[in-house]
Amino acid sequence: MPFLKLTQSIFILLLVMCLTVLSACTGDSAAPSPMEKEGTSTQAVPPTPSSQAFAPYTGGPPTAAGIIADLQKNNLKQRHPRLFATADTFAKLKDGVKTDPQLRKWYGDLQRATDKTLTKPVGAYETPDGRRMLSARDARPIIEQNAMMYQLSGDEKYAKRAVQEMMAMVAFPDWNDKKEFLNTAEITAGMGIGYDWLYDYLTQEQRDSIRKSMVEKGLQKALDAHNKQVWWSVRTDPVNNWSAVCNGGIIVGALAIGDEEQEKALAGEIIVRSLQSVQKIILSHWEPDGGWSEGPGYWRYMMEYTVSYMAAMQTSLGTTYGHAQTPALHKTAYFPVYATGPQGTFNFADSDSGKMKIPELFWLAKATNDPMLAGQRLAMMEDAKQAGGVYDLLWYDPSLHDMKMTLPTDQYYRDAELVIMRSKWNDPTAAYVGFKAGTATASHSHSDIGEFVFHANGEQWAIDPGKEDYNLKGYFEYDKERYTYYRLKPEGHNTLVLNPDKQFQQDQASMNRITRFETKPQGALAIADMQPAYSRNADAVKRGIQFIDRKGLLIEDEIQTKQPSTVWWFMNTKASIQVAEDGKSALLSQNGKRLWVTMTFPKDAPPTQAKFRVMDAKPLPESLNPKGQTANNGIRKLAIKLDGATNVRMAVELIPLASGETVPSAGHDYVPLSQWKLP
Repeated sequence: MPFLKLTQSIFILLLVMCLTVLSACTGDSAAPSPMEKEGTSTQAVPPTPSSQAFAPYTGGPPTAAGIIADLQKNNLKQRHPRLFATADTFAKLKDGVKTDPQLRKWYGDLQRATDKTLTKPVGAYETPDGRRMLSARDARPIIEQNAMMYQLSGDEKYAKRAVQEMMAMVAFPDWNDKKEFLNTAEITAGMGIGYDWLYDYLTQEQRDSIRKSMVEKGLQKALDAHNKQVWWSVRTDPVNNWSAVCNGGIIVGALAIGDEEQEKALAGEIIVRSLQSVQKIILSHWEPDGGWSEGPGYWRYMMEYTVSYMAAMQTSLGTTYGHAQTPALHKTAYFPVYATGPQGTFNFADSDSGKMKIPELFWLAKATNDPMLAGQRLAMMEDAKQAGGVYDLLWYDPSLHDMKMTLPTDQYYRDAELVIMRSKWNDPTAAYVGFKAGTATASHSHSDIGEFVFHANGEQWAIDPGKEDYNLKGYFEYDKERYTYYRLKPEGHNTLVLNPDKQFQQDQASMNRITRFETKPQGALAIADMQPAYSRNADAVKRGIQFIDRKGLLIEDEIQTKQPSTVWWFMNTKASIQVAEDGKSALLSQNGKRLWVTMTFPKDAPPTQAKFRVMDAKPLPESLNPKGQTANNGIRKLAIKLDGATNVRMAVELIPLASGETVPSAGHDYVPLSQWKLP
C-alpha cells in the first residue's frame, strides 16, 4: 500500500508537470504584443489566430479539372445541398433551433421576414433607372430565405415561393449582363443556392430549365467577360467591390451545377478564372492593415460575396485553395468593427451611417479561429436591435464567441489613410473619432480630404451628410460632374475650402498621407499632410486631430496660402447651435446633450475677424450647384470664414459636457502641430 500511494503521488506530479509544459507550448503564457505595451504603440493589429479552423492548403493554383474532381469527390452521387451547408448541417440546425434560445430567436426573425415575401410579387424584368435591375438585388434573399425556411420547417409554401422567384428569373431574356454585371452575379448566386437547397423538391424539368438559364445567362456571360477582359475582371487600381461580387456570385452558381456532365468544363473554367481575378484584385488589396478605401458600406458588399464564394467552396470542395488563408483576411475582418462607432458607422465615401448587418463575421470567426469576431457580431446585433437571418443561423457557433473586446481602441489604416479612435469598446456613450485623408479617386470616394466625425455622450455631433443619388448626371465621372455635387465635395464635409469658385475644391487625384499617428491610454493623435489636395491655392496645409483625455476632440489646421485667400472651416451637424456673443465659441444641443465648441489661435497672432457662424448645408454662392441634388433637411453647418488669410494657425476644440456641467471658460492653449505630445 505505501508503494502504491508513492506511485500515485509520482504519477500526479508528472501529470501536473506535463500540463504546465503543455500550457506554455500552446501560447497561454505568451508575452504581450507591442500593442499591449502601454504608451509605445503606433499601430493596432488584430490578434494572431492560434490556428486555422480549415485544413491549410499547401498545393498550387487549382486547375479546372482539379476543381471539378474535388467537387465530385466531396459530393458523391451529385449530393445536394452543398453550398454553405449539407443535409447534416440543416439537421443539426433544426435541433439547435429547438434547444438554443439564440437560434430559436433568429429562426423567428427569419420566419417573420420570409412570410412577408410570400405575398410579394415575383421580380420583374425592369431597369427603372435605365441601368440597374432591382429584382436582381431582391432575388437572392427571397430565394435563400424561403429555401432555408423549407429546409427547417418542411412547409412547402416556402419552397413554392422560392421556385416562383427562380422561374421568374428563368423567364427573363437575360440577367442584365450588358448594363450591370453585378445583377448577373447576384441572380446566378441566388439561383445556385435555390437549385442546391431545393434540389429534391424541384422537378427534373425545373432543374433543367434553371441549370440552362444559369449556364446561358450567368456562367457563359462571365466567361465571355473574362475573355474580353472587361474592367471588373482585370482592373486593380482603383480597387472596386465589383470584382468580388461578380466573381464571387459566379463561383457560387458554378459550384451548384459543376458536377453535371454537360456543365463540368464551363464550370471548372469559370471558377479558375474567377479565383485568379478575385485573388489579384481583391485579396491582395487588404494589405497592409485591412482597410478598404471604398468605405464601410462597400466593404460589406465586397465581403458578402467574398465570404459567399469561400464558404461555398469550403462546404462543396473541402477547401478554398488557400483563399481563406490570405494573411490579411483576419485584418480586414476587423475593418467594419473599427468603422462602426457608438452611434453609427463612419460613413465616408458612398456609405450610409446606419449600423451594418454583417453575418459574415460569424464565418470569418471560424475561418480565422477568432471568437472575438463572433462576439462583435453579437454585440453589434444587440446594440442595433438587428434581426437574425439566414447566415446568422448557418454560421453562428455557440461554442465560438467571446464578448470581451481586447483590441486597441485606435487604428490607423495605411493606404486608405484612415484613423479611428474611441474611448472604449461596446459602450453607446463612448467618445468616437473618425479622420480621413487619402484620395478622391478611389472607387466611391468623396472629395473629403481632412474629414472628421465625432460621437460623444450617445450623440453624433460632427456628421457626414452621406452619398447622393447615383442617377445624377455624371455621378461616377470623377474628373467631371461628380465633384460638383454638394454632398461629394469638400464644403459638404467637415474639412476646409480655400478660395471657392467654379473649379474643384480639392485636387481629386492627389494622395494625402497621415504623417503621424500615436496612441496612448490617455489619448491619441494623428496629423495629415493635405497640401497635395490644396496645391492650387496653398504651399502647405496640415490638419491634426488630438483625442484629449479620450473625451474631447481638438482639430488644428496650419495653412500657408500662395496669396491672400478666403479660408472656410466647416462642421456638419444635426444639433441646434447657439453662437456666443463674441462669436468665439458655440454651444450645440441635441436630445438633451450638449457640446461646447471653441476656437484658439497663437497668442501672438489671433485673427480678430474669426467668428463662428451657422449656415445651411448647401453650396456656397461661388461654387457650382447642379440641379437635382438631395435637400439636406435637418443638417446645418458650424463654420468659420477667414478673409485675406496667408498664414493660418487655428484650432477648434469640441468638448462634450456632462449633465449639469458648467460651460468652460476657455479651451486648451494653442500648441503648434510640431510640438504636439501625448501625456
